[in-house]
Amino acid sequence: MTRQIDNKAIISHILRGDGIDKCRICMGNTQDGQVFLEDTVMKDGGKSVTLGEILLSITGLQMHSNEDVCPNGVCATCTNLAISAFQFRILVKHSQNAWSNCFNSINFIDGEHCPQSTYLIFNDNLTLQSIKHFNGDMKSFVKNFINKPKLYHEKPEKKERISRNGPNCACSDCGKEFHSPYYLNLHLKNSSLKEACWLCARMFGRGGEMKSHLQSVHKIEMIVCNDCPLLFKNEADAEAHIRKCHSGNAYTCIDCGSTFSKRASLGHHSQMHAVRTCRLCDAQFANRGCYRYHRSKCEPNAKPDLKTLPRNKRSNVRDPARFICDYCKKIYPTRPQLQNHIIWIHMDKRPHQCQWCGKRFYTSARLSEHSVVHTRERKFACDICGMKLVSKMAVVYHRRRHTGEKPYECEDCGECFISSSRRSDHVKRKHGKGLKLECGFCKTAFVRNHELQKHIKKMHWLDESDMNNEALKLKS
Repeated sequence: MTRQIDNKAIISHILRGDGIDKCRICMGNTQDGQVFLEDTVMKDGGKSVTLGEILLSITGLQMHSNEDVCPNGVCATCTNLAISAFQFRILVKHSQNAWSNCFNSINFIDGEHCPQSTYLIFNDNLTLQSIKHFNGDMKSFVKNFINKPKLYHEKPEKKERISRNGPNCACSDCGKEFHSPYYLNLHLKNSSLKEACWLCARMFGRGGEMKSHLQSVHKIEMIVCNDCPLLFKNEADAEAHIRKCHSGNAYTCIDCGSTFSKRASLGHHSQMHAVRTCRLCDAQFANRGCYRYHRSKCEPNAKPDLKTLPRNKRSNVRDPARFICDYCKKIYPTRPQLQNHIIWIHMDKRPHQCQWCGKRFYTSARLSEHSVVHTRERKFACDICGMKLVSKMAVVYHRRRHTGEKPYECEDCGECFISSSRRSDHVKRKHGKGLKLECGFCKTAFVRNHELQKHIKKMHWLDESDMNNEALKLKS
């Protein structure tokens, strides 16, 4: 298809200057559409190509769009012709590369010439592969060839990379500085409360608060999940997330949106969002990254140097932390110990019951130790004298009688004891400290429960059933 240039229109434009809105190439009418030289008209391998670059590639002429004497636009017909010519130029270039691959692969065909040899041509890049001693059975040949590994490797498509550029920023909770919002969000990954805007690096609450910020400041509409704080750009992504993470056998964290296949994995992950307290200054952090950075500044020598430890023990080193009971302010080094303390002491849950006397205990180990009182089974022997005892702790206390070890010292008088219970009895009896058991009839105080029971039976003439009734009356 050829195009004729309107010479009269060119002369009229030069003399009168009335053709500024016409096509720069043919000086034709641009009512059907006009494309300017700096406009992007197509993609070449992911790269944007403007109309001016296409005309430069085809003609070799540089067309400047800042000239006031020439029109800056091109009509739709000339634009389509230029794009077609550019695409044809690309096709020719790819064809030349394919022929080059084909001819070059012939030079690398190994082996001597054989009458029964055949050649396999790959359609994608026209490379050749020789097959020796072909017997003519095409079905078996194709079946065996397909099962073999590929003779060439296709380059996988590169995933869209998240932008790691942006303004310098800092975490508002711990003060740690970052080069871009991308790294700040990595720092806040385990936080269940906040995240950073990827455009301005300001920190907001997850979910609705971040959605409102993007909509009001950056004019970006986002969709927030109803079951977790994740944001999505469109309805399709949100629906795909709901099908994957909030249906079936998936277990999704409601704080950060992480999904797991097992409930136990979700339980371990939930510890990431626990509030951590600095044991030196009592500062609290909901993010593990903030807590660790604060600890490195507040108490830099708290974590041991890994270089001084054996290699097989370096992976077991954990950042020291403490967990405080909200009821009695007692401190524990691990979360399971704090949970057991609350369940056993403050909730008074004792799931293990003795089958002989009905007494309940916190753990099965305590129940096993108590059961020896009924069975009188002595299976723990002293390594010094060979005497058998009913429990491990009885062996420990018995062995201290041989060695003379008394590790528990009274703070008031300095007297030492083999067990903490004997020290507690001493403190209550001699120094009048600690909680004592008072008689409900005469207000006499005792250190141990069996002493109180003996006093009631002897002094107030009450049996066990009467004592239980009186105890119920006092509680009511």
